[in-house]
Amino acid sequence: MDALPLLRHLGDDYASRPIAAAFNWDEAASDLGDGEWYLVAFRSIRRADADEARLDAFDEAAHQEAAALPGFVHYYKGPKASDDSCLSFCLWDSRLHARAAAAQPAHRAAVTLIAEMYDSYTLEFNRVTRTDGGPLTFAPYDAAEVPARPAADADVTLGDLKLQPTFRPAPAS
Repeated sequence: MDALPLLRHLGDDYASRPIAAAFNWDEAASDLGDGEWYLVAFRSIRRADADEARLDAFDEAAHQEAAALPGFVHYYKGPKASDDSCLSFCLWDSRLHARAAAAQPAHRAAVTLIAEMYDSYTLEFNRVTRTDGGPLTFAPYDAAEVPARPAADADVTLGDLKLQPTFRPAPAS
């Protein structure tokens, strides 16, 4: 079940806006309740020769894979704007859930397309919170508020998934 069925981007320039101003959050998230979530935003500029059908197929496979995992809340596949920019994001119950999904086969396959399909991209990691039924608030995810690295021998279990923490450097730009 989609937690944000009414979510819509606001204007053709949505991909250049801060995440909090790019969507109709007040209307769309009214039933989300109070809590804290982890949002991973993918801002990109597509290459002029990007194979849209291939990109869509890999994206859909990664989306379906993620939607079946524990902690998945919502995926927004942004449309390509007139300037070839795009903003897509995935909302999770926690950073741990998002990282588990990023290690899955379909997501890893989709990542292999980055150099082929995009002129540029950035990843943004946001903490999304709501308290006392108020508006959603968005802030950059601050690693200082959570353990930066679990113990090297720590195991994490998410449903049937048993994970070893993996830390990889960000891709070079």
